[in-house]
Amino acid sequence: MRWVGVAGVGGLILYFSCTSSAPSSAQPEYVGDATCTRCHADIAQAYTRTWKAHSFGRITPNLPRIEDFNQPPVYDPHRNLYYQPRWEDSALYLYEYRLKATDTIYQRRERLDYFIGSGHQTRSYLIWRNGFLYEAPLTWYVRVGKWALSPGYEGGRNTRFAREIQPTCLECHASGWRAVPWTYNRYDTLGGPIGCESCHGPGSQHVQFPHDPAYHWSQWPLSRQIDVCSACHLEGITLTKKSGWRPGLALADYRLVFLPIKPEWGPQGIAAHAERLFLSACYQKGKVTCTTCHEPHPTSPPPPYEKRCQSCHGQKCPHTHHPTKSCISCHMPTGPTSDIPHTHFTDHYIRVVRPESAFGSVRAVPMLRCAMEIMPDSSWLGEAYLRWYSQQSNHPAALSQALELLKRHPRAQALAEALLLAGQPAQALPWAQKALQEDTTLFRLELYAYLLEMTGQPEKALKVWELLRQKAPAYPEADFRATLLAYQLGRLNSAQTYTVLARLTRIQPWNAQFQYNAAILAAQMGEYAQAKAHLKAALAYEPDYPQAREAYQRLTQQ
Repeated sequence: MRWVGVAGVGGLILYFSCTSSAPSSAQPEYVGDATCTRCHADIAQAYTRTWKAHSFGRITPNLPRIEDFNQPPVYDPHRNLYYQPRWEDSALYLYEYRLKATDTIYQRRERLDYFIGSGHQTRSYLIWRNGFLYEAPLTWYVRVGKWALSPGYEGGRNTRFAREIQPTCLECHASGWRAVPWTYNRYDTLGGPIGCESCHGPGSQHVQFPHDPAYHWSQWPLSRQIDVCSACHLEGITLTKKSGWRPGLALADYRLVFLPIKPEWGPQGIAAHAERLFLSACYQKGKVTCTTCHEPHPTSPPPPYEKRCQSCHGQKCPHTHHPTKSCISCHMPTGPTSDIPHTHFTDHYIRVVRPESAFGSVRAVPMLRCAMEIMPDSSWLGEAYLRWYSQQSNHPAALSQALELLKRHPRAQALAEALLLAGQPAQALPWAQKALQEDTTLFRLELYAYLLEMTGQPEKALKVWELLRQKAPAYPEADFRATLLAYQLGRLNSAQTYTVLARLTRIQPWNAQFQYNAAILAAQMGEYAQAKAHLKAALAYEPDYPQAREAYQRLTQQ
């Protein structure tokens, strides 16, 4: 639920053969790795030996076990919860439990279905239930060889099994997945790891017209080549100008990436390679790109990094006293990352490292700069501050800056969100309505409906939720909110409302809010056994749900 922190969770609110003709103007389509392998078997085989070929996949008994499953459980003191992974027969499970002295007073067991991360730095785990995809709260950290809470779950931010894995996440870790329209994290299929077309783009036209140079990476301008890497290795606040980017197109026409202004070196994000390389003279003057050093699918052993450095810094180098080995150890130091704990990052800012520039601290409130444009529109900058606030920092100064910029240079959707986060739903409402005149999406309709509810307009809110239920039949939240409001307004009776809620608990049994509200309706109808079963299910998934616990205690005392 996107607006849980604002609206509250409470209870019921009463492709294939090659030919040689002229290229077609039809939109290219994805054909899959197997089609590419038919002509490029040596390259495909070489690619299987790279980390990226193992970025995502199903958890099976044959998955290489890089983890140590004999380590003690991981304890989260903020939630008073323990986590322990276990292989049982052919499946991997994660146990979440709570202790009182030596007694287990709560336990939840979830099968882990997919892994994400190559195992070079980390391996995290995903849960796929009824098409809905979530991240598990435990990760294996390779460098330190230990289990710990997943990135972003530490320090009291443990959302347990509720973090949605949306397409923006899979874009950089997987290929071949197919999202269900009008949902956030529901998929028909999840595909496999990063594949050929992830970097080369959809291959249907290349299969039909193999000699057309438009598809050949080496024929692209250097900027288009590095754009492919930047799509995932330029880490910052990413805003979408328009959809439809694919390899070979100019990334800046489709996205804006904003970066916090930091000291010369501070803890960087683990995917900040492009950001740092852009600062280097090797890039700015020497035209070095990512593939200068990183061969994506080497069919023969690549030369050492030092040989690549010396191709430019050889006989003409004035510093003949320099060692000829381990160039990167001095000029590309390693250090911690700002977003993934227990990992080290090779700084891709190639330079003479001064002592004062090594691993300093990040400013408390960094300013933002755009990596794609020198002078971006102020409204984009305002939205960047909003995203920085809501997705990364939660720093009040970022929200204040977003509001200041967006009020002077409005971007309707962003301003509506900022005003809501600032506790001003009435002021947010007209901007949310204006945003819908520009584009209709699940997120925008949902925000508008919540704002109508929060400003005391349930009849109007119900109409929006009913529209959303028609447009998004695979999104249970829309059905849930429409049903609750219809009940509140006297359009449905208790039995009709319970029928819908009971169905929703079968679609998402882990949704404690669905279970709790179904329990309230069941109790109102005198179906106390069903009510207790729903409350028990709610507490099995959310042990710290006070309303559900209180209601369960009342029922058991009857």
